[in-house]
Amino acid sequence: MPEDNKGGSDAENKTAQISIDQAMAENVALKKERDDLKSTITTLTAQLKAANDVLEGQTKAELIGKIVPRSRFTIEDLDKKSVDELKEICATLDQATLPTYKNIHFGSLGADEKDERLTIGDLSVVTEAKRKAGGA
Repeated sequence: MPEDNKGGSDAENKTAQISIDQAMAENVALKKERDDLKSTITTLTAQLKAANDVLEGQTKAELIGKIVPRSRFTIEDLDKKSVDELKEICATLDQATLPTYKNIHFGSLGADEKDERLTIGDLSVVTEAKRKAGGA
């Protein structure tokens, strides 16, 4: 009977050894899979950052294209700003009141705008003639 015990014990030891070997093999396989997943995550993170940079650049270009014609900002000034700042500027410009045709006043057609003696209010030919005649 003691031999049967030993035989049973050897069988249990072999079964336990197989289970331990299997667990160790699974552990190694899982570690390899984890390392593969980490490298995949790193690669995908880099690709996501590159895609976000492209989208941000496109958004900035679109916003700058809307802002420049409607303001005195230069492209260099706007390029330094973030997308949120550009959106705020664009929203502010959307709220601005544009001049109407009634607000635009042209000078006399015969006025010489290059005459440096005239001020903005004195662009008419009549005013210049009065100055020359009266010395005023």
